[in-house]
Amino acid sequence: MKFLNYDSPIMQFLSRLTDIFILNILFIVCSLPVVTIGASATALYSVTLKMAKNEESYIFQSYFGAFKSNFKQSTISWLILMLIGTVLWGDYRALGIMWEPLQRIFSFVLFAAGVLLLFTALYLFPYIARFENTIKNSIKNAFMISIAQLPYTLLLLLLFALAAAFTLFIDFRITGFVWFVIGFSGIAYLNSFLLRRAFRRFE
Repeated sequence: MKFLNYDSPIMQFLSRLTDIFILNILFIVCSLPVVTIGASATALYSVTLKMAKNEESYIFQSYFGAFKSNFKQSTISWLILMLIGTVLWGDYRALGIMWEPLQRIFSFVLFAAGVLLLFTALYLFPYIARFENTIKNSIKNAFMISIAQLPYTLLLLLLFALAAAFTLFIDFRITGFVWFVIGFSGIAYLNSFLLRRAFRRFE
């Protein structure tokens, strides 16, 4: 039966689905300490960016190789993002004690800062996975790419918004199962097609 041949579309689809499932489990397990989420995300994108161009090899070897080689830079970058996000959240909580006209001004400032932080976070770990650079330049370049490639940035945000809507409005038993099986790696895989195009002019 031809559809059982390894090169058949069905077998190729099942093989890719299996890889995405394995990647999802690896990402979840390696992210459990929380502090390692940055390294886990970088390793995930290191594999999915290759998958988007059919360049991937052994999933375990590729994932853990990227996890190890980018661990320090990704972890520090993740902690920096978390620190900035925490400061912004603390400032937002403190708005209630401010004079009302100032509340409006600082609300806008914090909102703009939050958007720029989100833009940077969208590209930072894929950037680290794709390019070699210092932590400072990686953060700066991730931010610059997010602005320079704004259409792709908006599409990435749309994908995350759809994932958030799916999580919020569908039964938790279904969404929990999907996130556990293919959710994180599936989103990263879809993102990688956009990211490869966004990175193309900088390669």
